[in-house]
Amino acid sequence: MIAIQCEHVDFHVRKKQILHDVTFSIYPGEIAGLLGPNGVGKSSLLRILSGVMPPSQGCVKLFGQTAGVSTLGDTAVLADRGKLPAWLTCDQWIQFARKIFPDWDDDRAAHLIEELEIKKEAKLSSLSRGEEARMQLLTCMARRSRIVLLDEPFTGVDLLTRERIATTVVKSLADGERAFLIATHDIREMESLFDRIVFLQDGKVRAVDAVEDLRERGYSVESRYREVFA
Repeated sequence: MIAIQCEHVDFHVRKKQILHDVTFSIYPGEIAGLLGPNGVGKSSLLRILSGVMPPSQGCVKLFGQTAGVSTLGDTAVLADRGKLPAWLTCDQWIQFARKIFPDWDDDRAAHLIEELEIKKEAKLSSLSRGEEARMQLLTCMARRSRIVLLDEPFTGVDLLTRERIATTVVKSLADGERAFLIATHDIREMESLFDRIVFLQDGKVRAVDAVEDLRERGYSVESRYREVFA
């Protein structure tokens, strides 16, 4: 079964075209990168895939179901520049998240607290950018959702935190059932993780490549990026 199936998706706001004829597929067990310059529609596409915003035209299916209210419970989203409630401690936020996400996994959360070195007693308002990024990732990854959408998870994050986040993403895919789509500019840190790349420019898919095929042709993800957007 295809995990994420995007077919001829258009999206416009008033007269402005944001996405045009976007088509690609991602399979269970894959980590896919959504790459492209700023302002090409990556965040809009992720919101459509998450089910919180319908496309103007076209179809998005997640494990065979049309994206929307019915798929929200099977989709975990880490939005770009999202903010956590500053007045809570990390532990208070975790307890709150347990109640609002029916698919919350306590065992997975406990593992992530240790793996990501979460300071449970710390106030969210006191966290550094990297610590806040790790808390947001925990909130996303502690769920049992089969679709995980990450929008620029490394923005403003230091090298060690980026490596820790990347390692956690890989470990979470060990069962081969989840599918990740990650919009990022940090190609070098993520290159070794990607199975598939979707290149987006001006709201259109410029190319979709399996990373293994790229390597057989002598490309790295970075060199292919330079070729596509040259």
